[in-house]
Amino acid sequence: MPTSSPTPADTQRIDLPVLCCVVIGGTLGTAIRYMFSSLPPFSWYFYTGTFLANMIACTAYSALASFLAGAWWIPARGKELTNRTLGMGLCGGLSTLSALAVEVLTTGREGHLWSASIYLLLSFACGLVLAALGSHLGTRAAVGAGRGRKEAQ
Repeated sequence: MPTSSPTPADTQRIDLPVLCCVVIGGTLGTAIRYMFSSLPPFSWYFYTGTFLANMIACTAYSALASFLAGAWWIPARGKELTNRTLGMGLCGGLSTLSALAVEVLTTGREGHLWSASIYLLLSFACGLVLAALGSHLGTRAAVGAGRGRKEAQ
C-alpha cells in the first residue's frame, strides 16, 4: 500500500544545492578564521584571533537568523539557501569551539588557570551578549525592510 508521507530515507537525502552552499560558505568562513589566527595574543594568554572570530560569528549568525525569520518577502527556499551559506557555512566555518577548547586547555596546563578561566568565561559571556545584540539588530532590519516593501506595494 503506497503512502504519501516521506520515509526516513527520503528525509535524510542530501540536497546538492544546499551542500554546495554549505561548502562555499564554510570555505570562506574557514579562510577568514585562518586570517584571524595570525593576530597576536594578549600577554596573558588571551587568543585574540579566536575570540574575535567567535564574537563576529555569534553576532552575524544571530542577526542572520533573526532577519530571515522576519523576512516574509523571501521565499522559504531562498531563506534556506541563504541560511546554509551564510549561517551554517560562513559563520560555522568562522567560529571555532575546538580551537577555544585547545587554547583553554593549553593555557591551563601551562599553569595559567585564572587566565584560562577568564578567557573561557569572557568568550561565552560576550558571545551570548553579542548573539542577543545580533538578534535584536536582525529583527529590526527585517521589520524595517518589510515596512519599506509594504509601502512600495
